[in-house]
Amino acid sequence: MTQEPFGDIPLFREIQRLLSAGGGPINYEIARQVAGAVAAQGRRGAPPSPESSRALDDAVHRSETIVSGYTRLPLEEPLQAELVDRSWWISSTLDAWKWLLEHLAGRFLGEMGKMGPEEAGGNPLQAAMEQIAPLLLGIQVGTLMGNLAREQLGRHDLPIPRDDDGHLFVVGENVEALAADYGVPADRVQQWIALNEVARGLVFRQVQWLNRYFKGLLIELVDSIEIDTAALERRLMDLQSGGMESLEQSMNVQEAIPIVPSERHNRALGNVQAFVAVFEGYAGNASSQVAAEVVEEPSKIDEVMVRRATTPTDGERLLSGLLGLSFDRALEQSGATFCAAVVSLKGLPALNRVWDAPDNLPTLAEIKDPFQWIERVLDS
Repeated sequence: MTQEPFGDIPLFREIQRLLSAGGGPINYEIARQVAGAVAAQGRRGAPPSPESSRALDDAVHRSETIVSGYTRLPLEEPLQAELVDRSWWISSTLDAWKWLLEHLAGRFLGEMGKMGPEEAGGNPLQAAMEQIAPLLLGIQVGTLMGNLAREQLGRHDLPIPRDDDGHLFVVGENVEALAADYGVPADRVQQWIALNEVARGLVFRQVQWLNRYFKGLLIELVDSIEIDTAALERRLMDLQSGGMESLEQSMNVQEAIPIVPSERHNRALGNVQAFVAVFEGYAGNASSQVAAEVVEEPSKIDEVMVRRATTPTDGERLLSGLLGLSFDRALEQSGATFCAAVVSLKGLPALNRVWDAPDNLPTLAEIKDPFQWIERVLDS
């Protein structure tokens, strides 16, 4: 084995400069370039206007007072919000999700250790892959970020915890695009997003254990991933023989890491989905109760958002391919029904008991049958 494990393979000689720029388990320089190209698709959006930024501030401040009053979750200091573009979303999210992306990269490298024959002095395929893995992951992460940057509306549109200052934000370009696609006024869409972002942000701000607990669920999801190493090895051999065309194909939404279903992964995914269902259900219930005070004709925007959520986007499909993370929209609706049922039967203070401790969160079965949760948590 030489000190340059790629030897005379033309493709690998061609990308040596890119490999040397890795500096970690993921080549973030490649990720940023790929994400920017995917998000822009040859066009640059206009920067947020001062008028739209002021309108967002007004909607957030109006929403936080009303939502805090309804939920009885105290607001100790005002929520901060910013209107951003797709480039900002990419840069911010690459940093804010680094805790998860790099854990995934470590898991990926660990699985690759199972590939190839062992030889005296080590596994040559593993040694080679340790050099090329940051590039491959950079391409996949960049493709994911680029697609999501074109789809996400706000901080909590995709409920993955972020390591940052906690401020809310709305992606102005995507608000305008969504409004144009469905023929609704962009300012009303922004009002709706501001309200729902505030409801979610208030829960994250006030429930001290929530962020840490949710991170733990996602770490367990990544740890439960089993990769089809034979399929991965075939893809890497195709990459070796196919040159730059194969490298471009690795950016395809369908060309993600081959994950093998397992009982542990299904259990971890179920725990994530149950948490997301009650989190989304709680925030959605609060938003719907006060929407008329913040959003003009909220029912029309509700219809748009329901239609938007019907079909998984390219970004969501790629997220499922990379993390095995998928969202059950029917279960999320069950979460909203669960919250509404508890409020109707026992009142809002009873529903707020879900945030007392992680053990109070409903299970999948309890989300579908609120009486089980009431008996376990409220009547015990």
